[in-house]
Amino acid sequence: MEDTAQAITNLTRERWEANAQYWVKVIRESRDRYRTELTDAAVLDAVGPCAGLRVLDAGCGEGYLSRKLASLGADVTGVDAAQGLIDAASSHPSPGAAFIRAGVEDLPLESGQFDLVLCNHLFSHLQDPTRGIGEFARVLKSGGRLVLLTLHPCFYVENSEQGAMNSVPAAQYFASRGIDQRFLVDGMESPSMITSWLRPLEYYAGTLRDAGFVIADLREPHPTEEQLRDDPWWRKGFPTALFMLLIAERR
Repeated sequence: MEDTAQAITNLTRERWEANAQYWVKVIRESRDRYRTELTDAAVLDAVGPCAGLRVLDAGCGEGYLSRKLASLGADVTGVDAAQGLIDAASSHPSPGAAFIRAGVEDLPLESGQFDLVLCNHLFSHLQDPTRGIGEFARVLKSGGRLVLLTLHPCFYVENSEQGAMNSVPAAQYFASRGIDQRFLVDGMESPSMITSWLRPLEYYAGTLRDAGFVIADLREPHPTEEQLRDDPWWRKGFPTALFMLLIAERR
């Protein structure tokens, strides 16, 4: 079982390495409208004032949110398993932000040093995030917060971004399910396929509870009435609830 889990982890890292420059281009050219017009604002609102806070940006990618939080006064450490993304983040330095290549399952960080852990679009790319959640609990101070933005486990299906509205049968919903597809952002297809992993809501609640967290809030970022009324891109690209944002506190 461990060999299988490690093989999946290794394959995921290889695929993200293959996609690293693709995502650097997407992010730095602001081509992902889900982020630029919806989820980034929702995440920053959940984080709130962060001046003086020590923040772990877990799965930081090329570091754009680390840089944003650092500009707001936070002391940020960004970690990502893909060396190509960490290299990109490190080549775009920002005062108050530092970057380390590491998987979230085994963080090379001291316990109890962070006030906030941010997971932006990370969890759906972890085949089993249990160890990662345990590591977040370990590195957080008592009373620290976890802000987690991920694909909505109840409604996200293959090709949701292209308007797919299939329901999720109970037999699939209550098990861990993987969706294999290439990213397609603003007409650009990713070089490598990626698996998005989804789990039932009770998994998140139970796993967070077992790691010492209490869920403080659950939000579902969605476009405004004006966006849906005035922009056909949103009417097609948001056929159902696509995102879930959890805020949890470390006991």
